[in-house]
Amino acid sequence: MANCHDPLEPPSCCGKPRQGRYLLPFATTRATLSRQWALLRQLPSRSPGITSAELVWRLRDVGFNVSKRTVERDLNELSLIFPLDRNDKSIPFGWHWTANVAGELRGNFDLQGYLRGDSLQPVQGEGIEMQAWVSDPLARQLREAPLSVDMQLTALDQGHRLRATVEDGGPLRWWVLSQGESLVVEEPQALREEIARTLSNAAAQYVN
Repeated sequence: MANCHDPLEPPSCCGKPRQGRYLLPFATTRATLSRQWALLRQLPSRSPGITSAELVWRLRDVGFNVSKRTVERDLNELSLIFPLDRNDKSIPFGWHWTANVAGELRGNFDLQGYLRGDSLQPVQGEGIEMQAWVSDPLARQLREAPLSVDMQLTALDQGHRLRATVEDGGPLRWWVLSQGESLVVEEPQALREEIARTLSNAAAQYVN
């Protein structure tokens, strides 16, 4: 029987939606992802780039009141996932996109498509087998754009069970967190626990 006090159980646990604090981690994480996506859209396509101090003001212009330290942390995290360059030739450092992706960003860049593309496809014979509960709307999206060639979706009473071999890295975590309460990692246990810690730490930022 599902443990209804487990923050990573599907929101339909015990036959009713979660209330109160159980929704907070997902909402908090989505706010962080929205800010980071806005940050990515502010980055120029060439050197010398833009400094973290300048990005603070640009983010404030689009509704995100954050500190320089937060911007620097976001840039370092995002550079592990996206093709970003840091100009180290002068101080303060400038950040910009690598040339080969700048054109995509000027158009209608599809973040979910990018994360579901080659960045989640494992090298042949490698990767991890992920199992997760997903909502019905997310399952429909995944049927149209599968995570991997071996992806399987099994219908449940509520939602679907997802199984897929995916690349174990930053893009996977970014994609999982961006789904909010529409996805709950079940296996592997290490990934489940890591996502749980991320959500709990995010929720803690909103506790007085």
